[in-house]
Amino acid sequence: MSSVTCKFKLLLIMWLIPLCSFASGKWSDKTAQMQCGPALVKVSAECQVNQRSPTENICKSYQLEIRNGKDNKVFPLPYIPKDQKEILEGQGYSFNNVVKPGDWAPYTMKCYDNESIVIGYQLGLAEEESIKGSLLSYIDAPFIDLSGNFITGNKLSELRSREIKNPYNNIYIDFISNR
Repeated sequence: MSSVTCKFKLLLIMWLIPLCSFASGKWSDKTAQMQCGPALVKVSAECQVNQRSPTENICKSYQLEIRNGKDNKVFPLPYIPKDQKEILEGQGYSFNNVVKPGDWAPYTMKCYDNESIVIGYQLGLAEEESIKGSLLSYIDAPFIDLSGNFITGNKLSELRSREIKNPYNNIYIDFISNR
């Protein structure tokens, strides 16, 4: 009887291993969207369960799409000014196609005045507020108009002030958390 039980367990393990391997390697599409004035704003990525932690995903090919009438623009995320990217890279952060927990990952998006958007990112670490060039929406994440241009000057200062006072009412785009 012991031999039959042992063979059964061995067959069960041999059957489950390929199934687990197959399931863990599948990328699935994740999407979040919001209406901002005349534009539909969409963030998308391909994600799969992180094999090291089943409550987290790893994601790749993050994109921001802004559909404004017949004008459709797509940007790879993080979509940030070159100088801000250089500041963050100078602090040891890298921006790869595959985003893992602990990398800057899109977390929220919000529309202002039906003409501007901000995408907030998080690292999943407590120190993200003190990082120079932080991509948190109420620190240094860029504001973007509906044509995909970065907002600068007084308009940026006014929008940032409003975001600092009310960093709520966001659309959540946390694809990394698998809960």
